[in-house]
Amino acid sequence: MILRRATIAALVAITSVAVFTPAQAQETTMAGDWAGTLSVPNGMQIELVFKVVEGEDGALSTTLDVPTQGAAGIACTETTVDAEGLHISGCEIPGSGGYDGTLNEEGGLTGNFNQAGQVLPLELALAADEDE
Repeated sequence: MILRRATIAALVAITSVAVFTPAQAQETTMAGDWAGTLSVPNGMQIELVFKVVEGEDGALSTTLDVPTQGAAGIACTETTVDAEGLHISGCEIPGSGGYDGTLNEEGGLTGNFNQAGQVLPLELALAADEDE
């Protein structure tokens, strides 16, 4: 009986360490450069890079680069992570803009880019570190 209780306690301890909620997993992986290509209705392909940085206080901030258009360091006013995923808003582009995405099985983000009332699908992947 004592061996059985010890075995059950050990299994519960192992299981509780190995189980993460989606929000916990996202909070540990959201900082970085998230890149993807936006397909706009006129047929253009526009590369977007959301640079998410975690400050010393743990708060996230984001800037947006649009290499296709020669733009870099565009400020975004709000970056949050919750059980639903990554949310970026208030990007200082014409009509304002942002992104809402959730982690997918490949470790990327599946979501939507929004600007001036338009919502377009956008897949993002964590860009490789250029120093590697």
